Amino acid sequence: MRSYLGVLVTALVLVMFTTGTAHADVPRTLDGNGVLVGSWLAPVQLEIFCEPQCPYCAEMESTDGDKLATAVASGRLAITYRWLTFLNARHHNEVSTRLVNALFLAADPATSPTAYQAFVQDLYRHQSHDGPAADAVASMARESGLPDVVADRIAAGDDAVDAIAVGEANKARLEGENPDDPGTPTIYNLNTRSVVDTQDPGWLDALAS
Repeated sequence: MRSYLGVLVTALVLVMFTTGTAHADVPRTLDGNGVLVGSWLAPVQLEIFCEPQCPYCAEMESTDGDKLATAVASGRLAITYRWLTFLNARHHNEVSTRLVNALFLAADPATSPTAYQAFVQDLYRHQSHDGPAADAVASMARESGLPDVVADRIAAGDDAVDAIAVGEANKARLEGENPDDPGTPTIYNLNTRSVVDTQDPGWLDALAS
């Protein structure tokens, strides 16, 4: 009986793992403040701290976004995006709040990792002082491959998170992981517990090879 139960438990565990990894979903982290893009079983695990209005984040996504998407799709890389909102105050607007909320609405069981990454890249391509309107963000979501039900929630401006609270929590985490230069974008290697030197043009190839 014990042997039979052991086999049964093992089988159930395997089903749970294969089911969890077969679904192309984009879950939130356990603390609720991050979005996991890719599998937690991927050999390379990165945290990327970004602010939706940050021009340097837009530059990073323009330069490396396609490579990030390819590495995620191959299963070699997983990204935990940790979104911040500190540029609201500097620009005297609430663009970051709106976009962070949309980015958490996009973190849906029906969203694939590649679609989420495409959505991130498209948002950064459309940076402006007033930010894209909700309908425009929803259109970007659809064009990136997010499900219609998710895009509809973005268009309606549904609440997903307290974006300011999320931003503050991620800012505190960023200051702990990169105390010498807690700016955005910061890419943190969760495997080595160290900040990635993105000044090296081959940084991603070296990590994901």
